[in-house]
Amino acid sequence: MFPITSNRGIKYVYTAYYYDVNKIFKRGLKSKKKEHLLEAHQDIYNILTRAGCKPTYHRLDNEAPANLLDFLADEGIDYQLSAPNDHRTNAAERAIRTAKDHLIAGLATCEEDFPLKLWDRLLTQSELTLNLLCGSRINPKLSAWEQIHGRFDFNRTPFAPPGIKVLVHEPPEVRGTWSEHALEGCYVGPALNHYRLH
Repeated sequence: MFPITSNRGIKYVYTAYYYDVNKIFKRGLKSKKKEHLLEAHQDIYNILTRAGCKPTYHRLDNEAPANLLDFLADEGIDYQLSAPNDHRTNAAERAIRTAKDHLIAGLATCEEDFPLKLWDRLLTQSELTLNLLCGSRINPKLSAWEQIHGRFDFNRTPFAPPGIKVLVHEPPEVRGTWSEHALEGCYVGPALNHYRLH
């Protein structure tokens, strides 16, 4: 649980780890209710399936909800639960610590007056930069990000340090006749599906 609830109601960071690719996924959750956990898990499962890396085996925390176990069974995925309080048997535990440390490092670069209620918007870039640094186990010449999502083109999708001050251009159709052409804001990450947008 993150110490501050975001302005979108996000309270938790759901972290999943795909061992073969060495990829860490981060998703914001409003609660630890079984519906929210299943939704985050299905999103990650769909990304892996589209990338041709459909999971066949899953190791879970012993607190896994029944609807998630039903989903895994329906998809034909074998699973095992870790013993309570034994974090050594689950590689995801190390990945969770790494993901948390990486997010804290990103928050440390934010401007002093960065509104922490926007912390959940930093998750996309945090996941991106972390997985660009991790090598894939399937093909060590690729990053974990590239193994799943394809080559990352910085010229097409540039990014900057999280939480820095920026000026956001306001097009003429939106602003008043004598208004300033830009508003002050904070950078929270790239728009991955748009060309050179943040």
